[in-house]
Amino acid sequence: MKLKMWKPLVMNVILMIIFTSIMVTVNLKMNIMEIDLNYFILPIFSAVLFGCIITYLSMRRTRHLEERIKEKTKELEHYASMDDMTNTYNRRMGLKMLRNYFSLSKRDKNSLSVCLIDLNGLKSVNDTFGHTKGEELIRDISEMLRSSIRESDIISRMGRDEFLTVLPECDIAGARKVMRRLREKIRVYNEGSQKSCSASINFGISESSYCDKKTVEYLLSEADNKMHVMNRRKRDLSYEKRYSSEGCKDNVLIFKLWVIVL
Repeated sequence: MKLKMWKPLVMNVILMIIFTSIMVTVNLKMNIMEIDLNYFILPIFSAVLFGCIITYLSMRRTRHLEERIKEKTKELEHYASMDDMTNTYNRRMGLKMLRNYFSLSKRDKNSLSVCLIDLNGLKSVNDTFGHTKGEELIRDISEMLRSSIRESDIISRMGRDEFLTVLPECDIAGARKVMRRLREKIRVYNEGSQKSCSASINFGISESSYCDKKTVEYLLSEADNKMHVMNRRKRDLSYEKRYSSEGCKDNVLIFKLWVIVL
């Protein structure tokens, strides 16, 4: 028990001792100890003892209530800072920690990298297989991302299908290695799983060094722009493949018609 919890009990005991000593001294001087001592001392002693017991029980209850309050406070702090689905930081806490690490990187003259990661096709998964399957895919991606970074790195869920990764003391080359590890894990996940849907991501990386003039907002904007560029390139590549395939089919059809005509 903490010292402050003992103070009322100790004060009651001290007061009881002082008062008893005074009464004994007075009665001895008045030479009436045999007659009046019990009448004065015993009621006061009983009252102070009862007060000590009540104080002790009250302190025990107060300590129990304080522990309950601390537990509830920790629980509220957890809900206020964490995303329940993925057990990563939520958007508010992720941005707060990014600003803290950004300030530390400038103070300690270290690099800091930021990765924005977007899960592709989540709406299609939700529409085809249901929201339960979509949530499972989000959790799987967050676990793969968590296993691809260091313990000192930060993951936060920025939106429905978007994650922010903060990599302190890491340059852009190190951030690219992290993304390569993540993409490899996703490839293994897609090939080895018996799942009805596959995972795919887009990402953008931005780096801040101690000597540049970038801000947190600039880092996020740069990473977001790179992520959208990657998404656009994938769409263009997919369109080119589909167009090329359809063009080949058209050529074969034309050739067959030409043969029939001949």
